[in-house]
Amino acid sequence: MEGDIKDNKYNSFEVSKVDRQFSGLLESKKMCTIPRLAIIGAGPAGLSTTRVFLANASNFKIQLFEKDYAPGGLWHYPQHDKRHRVMYDQLETNISKHLMKFSGFPFPHQVPHFPWRQDVYGYLDSYYKRFIQDRQNVVLNLNTSVISLSKDCDIWRITTRNNTTGREQSQEFDHVVVANGHYDRSYIPDTPGLQDWLDHGAAIHSRDFQNCGIGRDKNVVVVGSGSSGSDILNQVWTVANKVYLSTSNVETHELATVIPRIKQVNWPQRSVQLTNGEKLENIDLLIYSTGYLFSYPFFDANLRKDVLATTSDSTERLYNLWQQIFYVKDPTLAFSLLPGLIIPFPLAELQASLMVKVFTNKLKVPNLPDDELYKEQLSQRAKYHQISDFKDIDYYRQLQSLLNEAGGQNDPFKPVIWDDNYKAMRENGPQDKSNRQQQLVPHLKQLKSQHKDYRLLDRSS
Repeated sequence: MEGDIKDNKYNSFEVSKVDRQFSGLLESKKMCTIPRLAIIGAGPAGLSTTRVFLANASNFKIQLFEKDYAPGGLWHYPQHDKRHRVMYDQLETNISKHLMKFSGFPFPHQVPHFPWRQDVYGYLDSYYKRFIQDRQNVVLNLNTSVISLSKDCDIWRITTRNNTTGREQSQEFDHVVVANGHYDRSYIPDTPGLQDWLDHGAAIHSRDFQNCGIGRDKNVVVVGSGSSGSDILNQVWTVANKVYLSTSNVETHELATVIPRIKQVNWPQRSVQLTNGEKLENIDLLIYSTGYLFSYPFFDANLRKDVLATTSDSTERLYNLWQQIFYVKDPTLAFSLLPGLIIPFPLAELQASLMVKVFTNKLKVPNLPDDELYKEQLSQRAKYHQISDFKDIDYYRQLQSLLNEAGGQNDPFKPVIWDDNYKAMRENGPQDKSNRQQQLVPHLKQLKSQHKDYRLLDRSS
């Protein structure tokens, strides 16, 4: 009898112990059901994605990883730390503040129609403080580089390195948004003889341009007539001896001599051979405004193979994506702001609104990528990511339609609706900027005649 009682006491203790252990396992399991989201990059794409998830998926635990020591991405350009940053001293946007703004968050009244870089950084700083700073469920890891991203047993594993201490840390996540931008790896054509110019500092990519001083009293060739190429040409022209513009889509230019593409260059002779057989002599500087590659050095081999289609860590385009956002083989991975020739800030919020729907299983991602689903449509584009001829409006409206089908109209946060008013602003944008260039030309000529360095036109103008 006594032995039976002892045995019962012993068994009761063991059962109680097992109960506690089981209860702990259940609690641990419960904790793991809270979705863990990693956002790589705290520029406009990462910040806007964070805002949307905090509003529309408030149960997500979010960690932002930013390699810089402040949020803001390329717009963070401190005066004491300019080197190796994708920005330059005198920058005015080529998109109006009315079109550029985030949803429900206008630029301050005093900011000019085309904001300066300082205005945009201040705007992003205010956006961060208003919607993200000190909010629950989000941690911003500054000075933190992501060095590895891989999938292991249905869990994303991210390894990071603290840029100050060198300490590495590995963490697990259920979802990942890659929002690291695409201005880190510059693209320069493989032109015969160019390496000599690069080695002598006589050729640079626009990524390394800071101010007009680099072209003082020189004969300069600017390669590329996109927004940065046009802007850099304006600035260099005020102090240069002569400026050429190498492009295939501009016939004449009020300030520069337009030339065709470059065939080869010769540093010892300071000459540039053109595709039409013409040869330029006494050239001092080449500035390549020729775009960027997508760069993901932290992707593991499997991701590189599927998404980059290369063993390299950089590429001109990505694969196996739906709507240029979701990785079709595993939709728990998404990308922000891959397309070019778009209006980035409102698009980032719109894309993030769709990410919420996919990550919460309210919208299903097809098994087939864009290349197969929209083969005919994409065949009409020069490049997959470049949405030209205002077709970006169709893209925004397509994303909005998908969002509406998933109940987006009931979400606390709602992105910009691309109605007729926004469409008109978008379509008038190039003419708007052309008018601005006509305002700038007399200003540039006055600076040149007075032997003054380039500076932005007075804000009152």
